[in-house]
Parts: sequence; structure tokens; C-alpha cells
Amino acid sequence: MNTNPTDDEYDEYDIPDLIDELRTNYPLVSAILDKVPEMDLEEAGTLVLLVDGVRWLGKMHALRLLSMEDKTVTDEMIQSKANEIRAKHPLLANVLDRIRQMNLKETYAGMLVLDGLEHILKARQVEVLREKGLS
Repeated sequence: MNTNPTDDEYDEYDIPDLIDELRTNYPLVSAILDKVPEMDLEEAGTLVLLVDGVRWLGKMHALRLLSMEDKTVTDEMIQSKANEIRAKHPLLANVLDRIRQMNLKETYAGMLVLDGLEHILKARQVEVLREKGLS
């Protein structure tokens, strides 16, 4: 089993097609997708970590919609996490603002979009590493 993040695991996907699909169907992520080709390793990596936080916020929203929320997670904690993410990467602000308005189906779809975005960002990291000859 290959565990090297620069191996060909990202070559099996058609990144341009995935970008086009996300851009067409989910315009909230377009601003982020526009910047991906010029991102350096640090920015792409940071955004991958922040997307995980956005995914957590989406999960908390879905659990509330299902009346299954974690009672230890307060509104203040959720708002604090959203503010932290917004401050670190303002391009995620539109996504964060939209989460609270989503129904359950939109929330599930949004989480899949985040998975696609994360995949694109990881592929960009691999691309940068290869350009630097680190693979």
C-alpha cells in the first residue's frame, strides 16, 4: 500500500473536470477554485485544514436538523469556529454564511462539495511538490 502523498493517487481523477463540475453546480466555491492554480504549498495545505473545519460546521448543522446535535457544542462554539475560519481565509466566508440557511439535502450536498474541494487542493499540493522535485 502506498502512503506517500505524492504518489499517483491524485492522477486517477480528472481534476479539470471536477473543477468545472464544482464551478458550474456550486458557484459559492468558484472564488476558491479560481485561486487554486496559483496557490503555493502552504496556502493549499492551510485551506485543506480549514475545509475540515467547515466540514465540521456542516456536520453540526446536519445533526441539529436531525435533532441529534451534540449538546456539548454550543452556538458560541460554532460561531467562534466560523469566525476563526473566516479570519484565516476570507474566501470561505460565503460558504460559512450559507451553511446556516441550508436544508438537510443541501447540507449533505455541501459536504460532498467540500470533499471535492479538498481533493482538488490536495492535488494542487502534490503538483507543487512535483514542481519542486520533492516527489
